[in-house]
Amino acid sequence: MRVLGFIGILTWSLQPCFGQSEKERYEAWLDSMKNDKYIGIIKHLDDVIITDYAYQARDPKMQMNMRSTDQLMHCLPGVNMIRRGSFANEPMLRGLTSDRYVLSIDGMRIYGACTDKMDPASSYIEPINLQSLDIAFGSQSNMMGSGTGGSVNFGLKKPVFTQDDPFRFSLRSNYSTVSDEFGQAMDVNYAKDKWAIRASGVHRKSQNYFDGNGNEVRYSQFEKYNYATSINYRINTQSILAFDFVGDDAKDVGYPALPMDVSFARAKMFGLSYITDKIGLISEPEIKIYHNFINHEMDDTNRDSVAMHMDMPGNTRTTGGFIRGFLRQSSKSVIEVKADYHKAFWHAEMTMYPNEVDQLPMFMLTWPDAHRSILGVELSHTYQVKPNQKLIYSGRLEQVSSFIDSDFGERQLSVFNKSGLEHRKNNLINLSTQYLWDVTSSMTANAMISYGERVPTISEQYGFYLFNQQDGYDYLGDPDLKEERNIHLEIGQKTQKADLRFETSLFAYLFDNYIMGIYDPSLSNMTIGALGVKWYENTGRAKMFGGEMMLSNLLLPSLTSKLDLKYVYGEDFEGKPLPQMPPLKVSYSLNQNVKGWNIQPEIEWSSAQNRISEKFNELTTKSFTLLNLRVNKMFESDRMKYSLGVGVENLTDEAYREHFDIGQILRPGRNGYVQIQVMF
Repeated sequence: MRVLGFIGILTWSLQPCFGQSEKERYEAWLDSMKNDKYIGIIKHLDDVIITDYAYQARDPKMQMNMRSTDQLMHCLPGVNMIRRGSFANEPMLRGLTSDRYVLSIDGMRIYGACTDKMDPASSYIEPINLQSLDIAFGSQSNMMGSGTGGSVNFGLKKPVFTQDDPFRFSLRSNYSTVSDEFGQAMDVNYAKDKWAIRASGVHRKSQNYFDGNGNEVRYSQFEKYNYATSINYRINTQSILAFDFVGDDAKDVGYPALPMDVSFARAKMFGLSYITDKIGLISEPEIKIYHNFINHEMDDTNRDSVAMHMDMPGNTRTTGGFIRGFLRQSSKSVIEVKADYHKAFWHAEMTMYPNEVDQLPMFMLTWPDAHRSILGVELSHTYQVKPNQKLIYSGRLEQVSSFIDSDFGERQLSVFNKSGLEHRKNNLINLSTQYLWDVTSSMTANAMISYGERVPTISEQYGFYLFNQQDGYDYLGDPDLKEERNIHLEIGQKTQKADLRFETSLFAYLFDNYIMGIYDPSLSNMTIGALGVKWYENTGRAKMFGGEMMLSNLLLPSLTSKLDLKYVYGEDFEGKPLPQMPPLKVSYSLNQNVKGWNIQPEIEWSSAQNRISEKFNELTTKSFTLLNLRVNKMFESDRMKYSLGVGVENLTDEAYREHFDIGQILRPGRNGYVQIQVMF
């Protein structure tokens, strides 16, 4: 398969960079020091422009779903959100979970601290802090790192220099009826001479929600605080020094789909960037160093009828940096390079307290002090073959070193004749070639073939008796797992006219050394009630096929319709269905502008999922239909702007769940909401 990856380097593009080039990005970023109307860096999803002082997201549906990052990402093509409760949904890219894609915040790698994925890194970012979203699918290279499922990068909102009005302020508030949730957010931007400072704060508190049957879903409450500060210092007209800090504190978080809740989850992120016009041979470079840490603690103190009380704290630390820029730029050729390095640490433990007073607590390391360092070098060359044809090919080399430094953890692994003390090295290759063709003035065709590799996650490599609520098994990691490999094929087109926008894409993922859990009947489970034990193994080949379609049409001067469709089909090494495959999903909405009011009725339909993974103990999922109604309006005065949004989600109070949700827990029933924003 590795040979195929080398040979198959003639590739074509899935989602072309319809947004800004890197040169345009740099120039716009510098220009934003004088102009507060610059929004976002859009590369793969050019509809994803996050609300700023003067602009809103192009997609009205996204405008009206800015109450949380989970809701925002739910609107994106190819993205589904795995739900374990009301809080911290896990993004899934075309049926692939976070094990298989790279997630970063403003280019900074970050890793969740929960062995049960209760805290995907996306849960530590709020919409008020977002300036852009950069999403790539499959093994398409986008300089974020090596992975077989793609990447997600959350671009942080930056302060701006405003000469005419140095002080800007916004305040937002929202309320949802289904969970009695209140949310407040504010941000401030102040600029003077060479300095610009932006600060923001968010508070959200939710009670238990009610499902479509009118039943209260216990343990679905949460409360969180998010706060961020960004400082820009303009050294001269061509150079900027930027500092970013993001903090997030959640407490009393319930997870009805899991046997444990979260007493607290805390994240702190720091980044320092330097951007200038040239350093040596590199033009328009960005140099960044960063550090982040996460502390997370699961417990079951508030649960009823607990067979054995457990505490499960975990933490991660990540330190790294990168330099990126251009080696050569001309009218026909652009070469971009990046070198990056980061090191990360994982620790998680479990203490079990027997109910019998004469028995001692039991202890084990579920992540036994694992270390991983990653050094990567990437080059991307964009060549204008003809005025209407562009070839983009790129390659990334990555060296990964992984080991544990816990004697206790080593003794645990030695029970199975495994060792984690050895520094295991993995050399990864990612290659892609993309081809863009402007067929007509209104239509662009694209195609891609790429090859990608990923190392096992820390859970897959060193995890020790990690209980998976989805299939009911304890899981063991294998330090000797091989790299997972993927060939990614895709074709698509984008048609853009004055009153019509039509996009389609068809994709195929062909995996080798696909990593999944395999039942071992010779082992006994550790978790009370678990069905047995599975080892993470390289199982051989797996494949996935699917596609997305979007059709937006101007029906009348003030009436727009939008149709979205997405589907994924997957098979494992035995030709059986892969678990957590999203069924066919269709949504259709109308957006009517009446005297400045945007009125949007919407219908979402999901087909039943009867192709289930029996080895994963999946159950079939029924088809469901949701009706939503949203209304939004912007008001303006000389000094202020006001935005009002109201709506009803799941209007018919449908009792439903998504197939990939954990624990068979129903999603919320009818929900009325209101959101208000004031900008000075």
